[in-house]
Amino acid sequence: MTLAPEKLTAAQKDIDAISRAALDYVEGYVTGDAQRHARAYHPECLKRRLDRDEESGVFELMVITPQVMVDYANTGRTIEDKCQIEVIIDAVSEDIASVRVYSCNWVDFLHIVKARGEWKLFHATWHRVGTAESGNPIEL
Repeated sequence: MTLAPEKLTAAQKDIDAISRAALDYVEGYVTGDAQRHARAYHPECLKRRLDRDEESGVFELMVITPQVMVDYANTGRTIEDKCQIEVIIDAVSEDIASVRVYSCNWVDFLHIVKARGEWKLFHATWHRVGTAESGNPIEL
């Protein structure tokens, strides 16, 4: 886990809980531990990504629920034996956090919220590495 210290104003217990939620999400998925993966999610969470249809070239918003992800993790087809994982907590402000996760073949940008005293994944935007429309990073 990497911290962006200038952006973190939360107590250490909150930082640990945010990291745990991110790790439950990614490690639960890549180890096929569906129960651990499910533990990461807020019930209202959605995963989104912009997906391009290869034939038509049309972009569509792909939306995935936690249950779809948990069911897929439960199949065992998500298991990655040698998966390097990096979690970077970019910012925490009271009850919201912004987190980046780099793992195996994916990059996830997560929003994690504190709800009823627990930090849970509320939104994820992701892509598979090497599938962006352009291989060039966007310069801001």
